[in-house]
Amino acid sequence: MIKVALPPQLRRFVRRNADPGCRRRPGIFAVLAGLFLALALPSGAQAQAPVDAEALRVPWTDSAGLGFVSDAGEVRSFAADLARMIAGEAGLALRFERYDTPGQLIEAIGDGRSDLAFIADLPPLRARNLALAPVAEVQLLLYVRQSEPAEVTLAGMGGRRIGVMQGTAGARLALPEGARRVVFDDQIVAFAQLLAGRVDGVLMAHTFAERTLRLSGISGLVRPVFPPAQVVVQHLLLNRDRAALAPRIEAALTRLEASGAMTDLRTRWSMVPPVPIPEVLTVGVQPFPPYQVVRPDGSVTGFSVETLKALAARSDLKLRFKVVTPEDWLRGPRPGSFDLLPARSITREEIQWMQFSLPVQTIEYAVFVPAARAGLGLDPGRMRIGILATSPIRSEVARDLGRALLPVADAAAGVEALRSGRLDAVIFPAVSFEDYLSGRGEAGQVHRLAAPVFRGELAIAMRAGLGDLKARLNVVIPGFLGSLEYQTLVRRWFDDPPFWTRARVHGALAMGGALALLGALAFLAQTWRARRQEARLRAETTAVSDRLAAILASTRQAIFGFDSAGGIAVTNPSGRQLLSLPEGAVPRRWPPRAVFLDPLSAEALPPGEDPLDRLSRDVLLRGAVYLFRADPGAEPHYVRVSIDRVTDPHSALAHVLILEDDDENELTRQKLIRAQRLSSMGLLTGGLAHDFNNILATILYNAQLARLTAEGPGATVLDRIIASVEQGSALTRRLLGFARRRAQAGGAVRLADSLREVEALAAPAIGAALRLEVALPEEDLFLGCDGGELENALLNLVLNARDAIQQAGQGDRIRIAVRCRDLDAGDGAGQPRPMAEIAVSDNGPGMTEEVRRRAADPFFSTKVASGGSGLGLAMVESFVTRAAGRFLIYSEPGEGTTVRLCLPRVSAEGGALAPVPPDAVPLGRGARILLVEDNAELREPMADLLRDIGYVVETAPSAVVARARLEAGRLPDLVLSDIVLPGGLSGVALAQEVRRRHPGLPIVLITGFAEYDAAQVQALAVPVLSKPCPLPELARAIRGALRARGRGPLL
Repeated sequence: MIKVALPPQLRRFVRRNADPGCRRRPGIFAVLAGLFLALALPSGAQAQAPVDAEALRVPWTDSAGLGFVSDAGEVRSFAADLARMIAGEAGLALRFERYDTPGQLIEAIGDGRSDLAFIADLPPLRARNLALAPVAEVQLLLYVRQSEPAEVTLAGMGGRRIGVMQGTAGARLALPEGARRVVFDDQIVAFAQLLAGRVDGVLMAHTFAERTLRLSGISGLVRPVFPPAQVVVQHLLLNRDRAALAPRIEAALTRLEASGAMTDLRTRWSMVPPVPIPEVLTVGVQPFPPYQVVRPDGSVTGFSVETLKALAARSDLKLRFKVVTPEDWLRGPRPGSFDLLPARSITREEIQWMQFSLPVQTIEYAVFVPAARAGLGLDPGRMRIGILATSPIRSEVARDLGRALLPVADAAAGVEALRSGRLDAVIFPAVSFEDYLSGRGEAGQVHRLAAPVFRGELAIAMRAGLGDLKARLNVVIPGFLGSLEYQTLVRRWFDDPPFWTRARVHGALAMGGALALLGALAFLAQTWRARRQEARLRAETTAVSDRLAAILASTRQAIFGFDSAGGIAVTNPSGRQLLSLPEGAVPRRWPPRAVFLDPLSAEALPPGEDPLDRLSRDVLLRGAVYLFRADPGAEPHYVRVSIDRVTDPHSALAHVLILEDDDENELTRQKLIRAQRLSSMGLLTGGLAHDFNNILATILYNAQLARLTAEGPGATVLDRIIASVEQGSALTRRLLGFARRRAQAGGAVRLADSLREVEALAAPAIGAALRLEVALPEEDLFLGCDGGELENALLNLVLNARDAIQQAGQGDRIRIAVRCRDLDAGDGAGQPRPMAEIAVSDNGPGMTEEVRRRAADPFFSTKVASGGSGLGLAMVESFVTRAAGRFLIYSEPGEGTTVRLCLPRVSAEGGALAPVPPDAVPLGRGARILLVEDNAELREPMADLLRDIGYVVETAPSAVVARARLEAGRLPDLVLSDIVLPGGLSGVALAQEVRRRHPGLPIVLITGFAEYDAAQVQALAVPVLSKPCPLPELARAIRGALRARGRGPLL
């Protein structure tokens, strides 16, 4: 989530260092907000290798960045790219230094702990820094709903509500007369309130707003208003101790500006002034037959071009086409150049630069070699391989092959490189390259290898800032892909032309007339030719049908064709899989077990609102959202439904129904709702706490006044009143903390004392039927958090476990355990910190995945009948987050639940403990591991990590599969297994069988639960690790188990 509000550290720094006049300049706060644009980097940044003392220190933060980590593992952002460009031009070395928050980063710049930064020339920073040349501008724009009149302006917003971000230029900007300013600290919440109609506009920096709207999927609902309300300039800041480098740096920046590199960098990162959406959109075209074809007269056609024209006609868009250079094509759509590309491969890195519509076609890249090498196959380790230079998938293919690829300008250059021997193989789009070879009679000189290197989806690519264009295209694409017009385009551009063209038929008839004297002979010849033509046309029809079937089979959308009687006459594989339909006779009726539900209530739809009812009444749909459940016991999921009418009079079909999975968009919507609820709850609790504090203060002051003169029993009563008021004050402090209006107080909490207090409070509450086991830690273990909130959180978790056990009638034990661990901040990029993990576990009924995923959502509760508020786990998660810790939930139905609170350890005086140096990771040296884990999202990354440190890893999704492989004689050097597994065979049971059948085979168990049969595990004498397990700890456990059993190479 991108945060624009000024954090407390930043506000304190400005107040401490700014001269009195600074506070009267609203521009300074706009530049402070603009700092996020220049310095925020993604949390995936890796620690840099040590460099010499002369390296320039470049500060960065992982808070709300506009960057990302590329497939090659390189940190990418405007600031990182610019720093590397300047360092390359000036011959300088860099050292990136990470700070937790933007406020800490600004303090580092002001205190002289950085050498090169990208920020505005602020007076508080001038004492230790020199302002060099300007590098970019940021515009403050008004954003309104799409439904607002086109002529709306900021000056015309008098009397209306305008949202601004706290501490930014909008918070100080003079508004029209009568306008009401509504302050937010989160731009997601601000846009959610705009869409809900609680504000009429939002003032925000365009770079923040554009990326927030695009990545949250609501760019089509909001638009900017021009001209901008304010413009802020950003500069390079150089530490005065490095002032001698200023000429070199400014000369390097001048060369970068002159070469156009700076213009390209600003454009790529949207650090340029936004432009209004044009009435006529410009489409960039590069010759790429048969997808894009440039005719001799300069006009354009091709499959992708004609597809875009048809979609534009359905969406009421105006287009003009422009032939662009290969370099411009590779850069993609940009303001001032062109707005769209007809088709572009969708890759993870491309999504960071531009928007994509729904996929409109697929593309296959193939490997071509000289005919003489046809039987040798592909050997990436030894062959020199080239790839089309303008291909956006170059980096992905290179990564898959494990080697660098040489760029090839076009198909002609590729053929010449193969013929001359400069390259052993080239990778090109299969259809385009084969058409080129056939057109020049060179098909016999080049051979295509059987297996494709890459098969992906093509979509219409759009530059940022085009409003609802993506939504308009996505509405019509599903129906168009099932239309006769699309099928005609496929046949036109990808099928071989028929032999019997109209001209040839006329010629044959003319020849027949000229040979009338040979009528009998001509009749026989014509009959023979007609039969031959019939066979040819039948074969061609079959080929077209096969190609269309391949297209329908490859799409992820479920497509159903209905006849006039309402039966399913045809469906693609995705549709059959969705409804579990066998391949057999048609038509068949829609199965009654598969139903559409209301997307909000998940209840049955009213009569006439069901998509099947609409289809029977010939009512069309365009991307309507429903909940769909294929079977009564299945979880419903969100789908987008489109219904189109088939107008071909010769077709047996009457309607086409298309279902598309919409769960990803629904996830974004739920995030917006969660942000609104958190904001509303924060305002509510903050207001209540404020008013409650006033009441408590009145009681406290009067009681203390009366206590001065009171004696005897009256004094005792007053002491109890004062103590009760202090307890109420502690409650309001926790409420303010949850509302994010008060940070947690510092200090050191002795964990053993807190656990004793929790045990004393919880034991009477859970009753004699349940056992509460508390494993007390060492007395010298201190945590850096609020002690009252810690005890409240643990008591909340114990009572939740009690309620779950009593409600289900399953389980008899609740356990609190503590262990010390060294963990990073949670993103895998930071240095490990000393932490204490408190695990609250039960052996109760556990949770389903749906309940576990929503357990910490505000207002979500499984105890509605007993009055559950849905705030308990939300407050626990808020407490852990504010204490700079981690909050984790592990649960399986029938296996119990474990909630882990990871909190920072401190000294007895409250000071931070020294960071833990990273441990050396023992290498695997080729040892073979069988990894047994049912969660694919965890199994594959864990296997990749083990492979990276030298192990040969084979995976199994269950203990049953693992046992079958062991019985087949495929023995590894070690078995690494989860404890809780599906299929009736647990990890402990698998370990017992391994011990019985293969006593010399080492075993390591890993689990996310604190509850398991300890006696059985102790009898097996195997190590048990807890999830999440850091890689050094996992590697040491594996190495120790291998050495103990004398297994593995060189172990």
